[in-house]
Amino acid sequence: MTRNTRRAAVVALIVLAVGAVALPVVAVTEPRDAPSDTRSPVRVYVSETLDISSAQLSGGGTVGTEETTFTAVGGKKSFTVDPTNANFDGVPVGSYYVKSDRDVRADLVVVRPQVYSIVLRNNNQQDVTGRSTDPGKLDRLTIRARYSFANADRLDISVVDPSSTEVVTARITENDQQITVDIPNPTPGIYRVTASGSNIEAGNRTVTVRVRGQMATATPTATSTPMATATPTPEPTPTVTPTPTATSTPTATPTPEPTPTATPTAGTTADDGPGFGVVAPLLSLVVIALLGRYRR
Repeated sequence: MTRNTRRAAVVALIVLAVGAVALPVVAVTEPRDAPSDTRSPVRVYVSETLDISSAQLSGGGTVGTEETTFTAVGGKKSFTVDPTNANFDGVPVGSYYVKSDRDVRADLVVVRPQVYSIVLRNNNQQDVTGRSTDPGKLDRLTIRARYSFANADRLDISVVDPSSTEVVTARITENDQQITVDIPNPTPGIYRVTASGSNIEAGNRTVTVRVRGQMATATPTATSTPMATATPTPEPTPTVTPTPTATSTPTATPTPEPTPTATPTAGTTADDGPGFGVVAPLLSLVVIALLGRYRR
């Protein structure tokens, strides 16, 4: 074997050795609905919901589909679930065995999910996690996340701008994966980046980056308060007091005093007025004379 041949063989062995010890990359495009490894004890995560009916028991057999109670190993804590849709939200971390199993060895291990870190980099690939950057350097944001439950779930990424509006959503499907997203028109203020499990919601973490600049302050539009228009108080309509119609008071007709009747005195002839006895004969003479003249 020549020297070059031996050198090539050594390099090949080194490559094979490195490949043998390299950890496999686990990518989960969808949250798992059941554990892939059902050997006892089965590993589950706080807040995960999945089917554990096929999980093997340390004393033999499987969990099955009937409602099952798990008791903490060496403790008194316990919880009961429907194995076909077991919800581990709020279950304390620890090792548990099925109460009806023949031994007390752990059948289930409940683990706290963790997002170890989120690293943010701007256009220039500068680490801006928890720091400040200029608006022109954040229109493309690189996000890298490390988490403990990559074999069971993916990470949903949410970017929220200073006005609390979600401007970007993305997804990380394997541990220590790096993705790049576009930030439309970065504005001054704090941007929040949150990574959380799609199903394992207890596995989450939030970091921030601040965009430099003067934050726009909304100037309240002055609303003119309309002046109250005085409603004219109607002047009271004068009440016309009717002028009383003068009622003519009838003048009392004086009662004529009775004309005293002259009592004739004995020896005196009463007449109608003074000289009437002389006038009557004269008028008779005039009428006779006129008639005599008319006949001629």
